[in-house]
Amino acid sequence: MKKNNKNIEHIIRNILIALTIISLAITTLNFTYLVYQDRNIEIINNFLITYVNGPVYIIDNILVFIFSIIYIILAIKSKNERILKIFFSLFAIFTTITSLTLIINVIADIFHIFT
Repeated sequence: MKKNNKNIEHIIRNILIALTIISLAITTLNFTYLVYQDRNIEIINNFLITYVNGPVYIIDNILVFIFSIIYIILAIKSKNERILKIFFSLFAIFTTITSLTLIINVIADIFHIFT
């Protein structure tokens, strides 16, 4: 039974790593577009609108949250590297564009940027 739990933990970790890499790529593409939007970058804009900010964005965010919660539960049950696993799960959650947008909105609200 322990070997089976270890295999499940490795599979969840590998899926979470892949989803985090996808999330970081989505974030990088979106922030690149936002930084350089004053220039003629229709290629990135079309790519973001057509492929990334639709189903890929939504599915990746949902899966990151689900697999992070599962990995946190497995980390709490685990006996070794518990804190590292929990921090990696939190890192995966905070790299999603949804979490970053919420953090930016909270900071903007603190400094009264929105009127």
